[in-house]
Amino acid sequence: MEIRKRFVLLVDDEQNITNALARELEDWAAERSLEIVMAQSARQGLKLLEERPKDAVIVISDLKMPEMKGSDFLLEVKRLYPDIVSILLTGYSETEEIIKSVQAGIFSFMLKPWDSDYLVGEVQKAWDFGEVRRNNAIYLQTLEEEMRWAGEFQKAILKPNLPGSTGVEFRVSYRPVSGLYCGGDYYDVIPVGQDRYLLLIGDVEGHGVRAAFITGILKAVIYSEYVHAFIGKVLSTAAFLTWLNGRLNFEFRKASGLMVTFFAAVLDLKAGTLRYSNAGHNHPFVLREGRAMELPVSGSALGFANSINCAEQTINLKAGDLVFIFTDGLIEIDCARGRDPLRLGPILEKVEQGAEHHRRLFETALSDSGSGDFTDDVTILTAKVL
Repeated sequence: MEIRKRFVLLVDDEQNITNALARELEDWAAERSLEIVMAQSARQGLKLLEERPKDAVIVISDLKMPEMKGSDFLLEVKRLYPDIVSILLTGYSETEEIIKSVQAGIFSFMLKPWDSDYLVGEVQKAWDFGEVRRNNAIYLQTLEEEMRWAGEFQKAILKPNLPGSTGVEFRVSYRPVSGLYCGGDYYDVIPVGQDRYLLLIGDVEGHGVRAAFITGILKAVIYSEYVHAFIGKVLSTAAFLTWLNGRLNFEFRKASGLMVTFFAAVLDLKAGTLRYSNAGHNHPFVLREGRAMELPVSGSALGFANSINCAEQTINLKAGDLVFIFTDGLIEIDCARGRDPLRLGPILEKVEQGAEHHRRLFETALSDSGSGDFTDDVTILTAKVL
């Protein structure tokens, strides 16, 4: 299989000029395993680039050429091949054409006749600039692939196996910040007895890999180190959050800036109750007969103090009630720019339940905020009592 070299393209309607340039750059190009390719017109230059679009690294073009001026040629090169570094070479000083060349993003501007050392120096600078840009592009692509993988891995870890039941319907929707793929929202539904379910949702401060790493630790320890011991037994949500705070403080005792808000509730279908505790998390709601009732009990967030105050509250549920738990990204859209959080109660009351309920809530929140996208991770967890 033929290995094609990267190349420097020289474009000038005077062949003696391209030949002279080639001689000047021959040694420099050979040291970098670059090929020198010549074209006698802009049209020919574009054709060569079309044939080998990924091989060209630098284009040196004359300004005054028949059919298409060098400035127009470089504008077209920029439009079609934005990663190519361009240099304009001319014996004229036409302001309008120079401005056009600047719009084409030329890296350098040289006058004829050129100085040999200056020519090689400018081409070397163009090469260095292009290499930095290419390496950055490779790095960013690699980083994005890693972030995408981390996001898929996080989804696979966190995705709960939603229990099937004739008495309740669970749904969960998760949307990380655009471009980050992973984030700091934790969510789970764990059966803890016959017709009893532990509903969990948390929000690690921050975004990206750091926050996702902490949610992975939460997933690893919550069931194995605590919840499994209470299967078939009474589980206190306040005691659970107190334990989780101590566990986080121990695990991240040498880290700084850790804060996690968390909500835990035990849904008991036989008793018709929801027993819950809240560690600094947004207040959930119960939707009943078109009205959104806020669950106001709250306490201290986890991870930044050795001890927390955490109350436990019980409310009665009946058929048709929908428990709505969420993370703050749903309502805090562009709050960093001074925008007030959305009032969720009115949104819940005007969005009809049923199929695509979560999707319609996402759309309504964005519409009411006047924003095109969420600025934080968003999770919605609902439990509909049947």
